Amino acid sequence: MTKLTLLITFILLTLGIPFEANSAVAPQGEVTELPKLRTASYDGKWGGTIRCLYDPGMWPEDECDIGLNFKIDGDSFFAEQSIRNKKTGESKKYEVKTKFQFMQLATNAVAISLNSGNDEDGTWVETWSFVMTLKDPEHMIVHWTRVVNNIDMPRNMTGSKFSSVGMGELVREGPTP
Repeated sequence: MTKLTLLITFILLTLGIPFEANSAVAPQGEVTELPKLRTASYDGKWGGTIRCLYDPGMWPEDECDIGLNFKIDGDSFFAEQSIRNKKTGESKKYEVKTKFQFMQLATNAVAISLNSGNDEDGTWVETWSFVMTLKDPEHMIVHWTRVVNNIDMPRNMTGSKFSSVGMGELVREGPTP
């Protein structure tokens, strides 16, 4: 699948999902920060929390908000999520075990994955997308979407088809090792 096809797919999947960010005209003192932002790299380790904007309610024991850690090195993109149990307070980390395509243009970037496999419910197809913009060289705004279709499950069965959406800010935690 070409990068253009992936980009078009991503745009179609996220149409209609509002993206809000703080927008204001930069005060005069911030003008000197613009060259740093224009030359900032995504490479490194990033971490933070994504606030859930939509939860299908399939995991009532888990909080919808998730912790995210990214490791970006050139066009390599790896993601790890942390999910917290509401009752026990225990958090579990999961590596997002899928290959991402990472594309960047100036301050904006997209990481997208289309994947499929089989489990006890049959065949599943899953899409992950992270749309990012650098707020400054140390902070990025992230919009996250995950869509899953368990195509062998009856349409009216819980978990057959679902999506989750979230948004938040990640902070640079260090360079890529």
